[in-house]
Amino acid sequence: MQIKLKHTVFFNDADTIVTASLSNPDTIIILMNSGEVIEYNVTEQKQVFLFSVKNNIGYEDGGFDLNAESRIYTLDEIIVIVNNFKTHGFIHYPGKYDALHLWREDYYAENSSYPIALFKDKKDVPHIIYSVAWNHLQIMNLDTRQILTASKSLIEKNAEKKHIDFYKNHVEHNKLPWPHKYDYFFGELLLSPNNKKFLSAGWSWGSSDNYKIYDINNFIKSKRISDINLGFWEHLSRAVCWIDKKNIAVTYNPYEEGDENSTIDSPSEIHFYKLGKQKTSQIRKIKVPKEIIDSSFHFNTYLNSFVAFSEKMGLKILSLDGQIIFENESFKVNSYNNNFNLLLTIDNNKIIINEIIL
Repeated sequence: MQIKLKHTVFFNDADTIVTASLSNPDTIIILMNSGEVIEYNVTEQKQVFLFSVKNNIGYEDGGFDLNAESRIYTLDEIIVIVNNFKTHGFIHYPGKYDALHLWREDYYAENSSYPIALFKDKKDVPHIIYSVAWNHLQIMNLDTRQILTASKSLIEKNAEKKHIDFYKNHVEHNKLPWPHKYDYFFGELLLSPNNKKFLSAGWSWGSSDNYKIYDINNFIKSKRISDINLGFWEHLSRAVCWIDKKNIAVTYNPYEEGDENSTIDSPSEIHFYKLGKQKTSQIRKIKVPKEIIDSSFHFNTYLNSFVAFSEKMGLKILSLDGQIIFENESFKVNSYNNNFNLLLTIDNNKIIINEIIL
């Protein structure tokens, strides 16, 4: 396995690149420190202005922060840009709207990656799943801008029974009004490969990583929230990814979890889970390099391997049994497009695109 250089693109030194992402193999979406969002076609060497994240609205928190960590999501020509650990974002849909504003409540936003996911339904209509509060997601039809979950309750399915069972042994003055609202911090959202479910890499008070899975059709149609628990661990913001529509991989640090006989030097692990109708089951685990625990973590079906990278780790590619197929500790990666199998690196005002090849 090796890395092959595909493109190197230089940009005007007057502006600095904040973040960038690939929307297709030869098109880069770039957020500049001027607030401009541009599209650059590397084949045609053509640059087009799309929209700006700056506006004249006086938000109390200052609005979109160009100095904060930001992320770009794309679905065909649709672009979503958000401040990852803040509260503002925008949707750009050519021919419909230039910069539709997104905003979520500022309640521990600094600990929760802005939940965003884009998908198409069975009629090929684009939709977005997005956060409006720490425990509240909405799903919007991007063609019509109709919020399909506008009347959804923030109460969990069977909340009444769970409350009664929990408080059976409590004296009366310790009981709270019920049913209470969904008590969960949504995090980064990952769509299943068949676009029928989404995983939230969120957390719960404690403070603990708490990863949950939701059925998209049920989330839209049901008035109550229904989830499937994936796991509950120490709050490490651990890496997670779908392998296929039924299997999920989660990184795990035995020492942090207090496992017997583990030490601070123990390797990390990947735990494999199989998704059933109402629950997940751990089916196996493998040992992997320690640094992988909080890396950017993907499974690529073409490579049949995990692609993991971080600033401290560089790039590692691992087989399903944990063998390191490729590693380069000095290789910097800013983003990886799993569909195109392309790595994107920002080097000052230069963007480098590499391909992983067998």
